[in-house]
Amino acid sequence: MRILTTTISLLSVCACGVPSRAGPAVRLATGRSDTVIVNSRRATPLPIQAFDAAGRAVAGAPIRYAWAGGDSLRVDTAGTVTCTRSGDLAVRVSLGRISARVFVRCRPVEYVRFPGPVQFILGDSEMNRPLQLPVTAYGADGHPVVVFAGRAEVLDSGVATLRGLTLYPRSRGITEAGAYIGERAAWTGVHIYQRVDTLAALDTLLRVDPEQRLFAVPLRLKSGEFTRQRLPPGGWMLTMLPEEDHDPNPIRLRIEGAACQANILNTPRRFVCWAGPTASVIIYRPFSRTQLSAETGYLLVRPVFG
Repeated sequence: MRILTTTISLLSVCACGVPSRAGPAVRLATGRSDTVIVNSRRATPLPIQAFDAAGRAVAGAPIRYAWAGGDSLRVDTAGTVTCTRSGDLAVRVSLGRISARVFVRCRPVEYVRFPGPVQFILGDSEMNRPLQLPVTAYGADGHPVVVFAGRAEVLDSGVATLRGLTLYPRSRGITEAGAYIGERAAWTGVHIYQRVDTLAALDTLLRVDPEQRLFAVPLRLKSGEFTRQRLPPGGWMLTMLPEEDHDPNPIRLRIEGAACQANILNTPRRFVCWAGPTASVIIYRPFSRTQLSAETGYLLVRPVFG
């Protein structure tokens, strides 16, 4: 009896899960909008669907397409549009007596770029806020493409997550975020640091899991002040925030006992250093006779892998 009861229960679940067949089509739609953005130069099918009175999609409906105005860009009867250049056109879609008009905005993208890594600081109310992924799409003329549709992803959702194009930090670590627009794509690093109290925290770097050795040291120096701290052996990326400081007497960084390369990722205040056993970091602000208030910023320290 126990086996029989289980079998009947399973059959009941299966019967309830069978979807009812869609009825006759009553409308044609692309989704929430009647405008389709195309960023590819390749032939792209328009996402038009037929729906019945209950809102169910009608599979295999023989929808027909025709150019209905605007720029002379190619659209065939099967609903494939080819955006060889920028332009706007209207397309008439029909299924029997049902018809609708769809607007297509052709904005072909030649390449996609990020300005640099996205950086968060846990423990800092301003630098821990979600950020719009800073992606820019460009046309063949090198000018930005303002209108685009695409998708984005993050490789490690334990470090950061995406909602649309908004990036949310989750935990200290390094991952990458990518954006796909048309047939083009680009990736950028996502670095999430932990705010610490002082430079002395660098002494603990090698005692932390390698993938979480990301510290943000708050800085506050008056004219003529300096501080020194040992930098553990290994490869490190050191970044001064703000990255572009226009202060007449900014906080400066010097690394001793290490081979360093400056201007990493076209950022003047970012360095990659290979530190030896006696390496140290010196943070200083040159003396100035002008009475200047204390300047603040951050020193970001993270490992360089490989």
